[in-house]
Amino acid sequence: MARTHRADYAKSNRIRALPLGDLRETAGAARRLLDVHDAISRRQYGQQLLAALARQTGITVPELLVPDDPQPHRRDRGRIVFSQQGEYRRRRPSPGDPRVARGGRPLGRIRMHNRTPARAAPVRGDAFLHTLLHEFCHHHDAEGLGLRQSLHTAGFFARVRHLREQIQEGLRAATLQARRDEEKVRPAADGPPVTAEGFEPPSGLERLWSIIRNL
Repeated sequence: MARTHRADYAKSNRIRALPLGDLRETAGAARRLLDVHDAISRRQYGQQLLAALARQTGITVPELLVPDDPQPHRRDRGRIVFSQQGEYRRRRPSPGDPRVARGGRPLGRIRMHNRTPARAAPVRGDAFLHTLLHEFCHHHDAEGLGLRQSLHTAGFFARVRHLREQIQEGLRAATLQARRDEEKVRPAADGPPVTAEGFEPPSGLERLWSIIRNL
């Protein structure tokens, strides 16, 4: 193993957390992303989530591309044996300003196709979000950790999991707050106040929470 590769591997494997500063902001952006399925909206709300993640981790914002096409894939004897959920690439820095690529474009670029390879149906919302967090971690490896190679180490997957858990926590807090707000405005004619334990959350939030819980 080359020295640079070995050093990148060791550092990536050592760092297991990627803390965020504002769970309400990231959870809100994730919720908006989970609510849409078309490529244009996913690019818009996915870019907003990336901006929030980048701002809270102190790195540049990567560009998100969402072609409305099936994921690149490979077949063997008529069966799909490989599909590419997402791709991260780092562009060559501009000679005039190494902080950006040529033409002022962001250095980091994430590409995620919007449709499944077999049926060309929109990718499930939870799968799309999980892949976006995965690709953001590749970007953070380059921009935040200074790794020349972003490797799939145990530490890398721990950081992806930490991001997901923080977003889950933010969504859980938003659901509980919605319960409290609903209790405050419920008419007295409905009977005695309902405790948070017995209150059923609005169907939209409940559906979104069930999605993010299963990531």
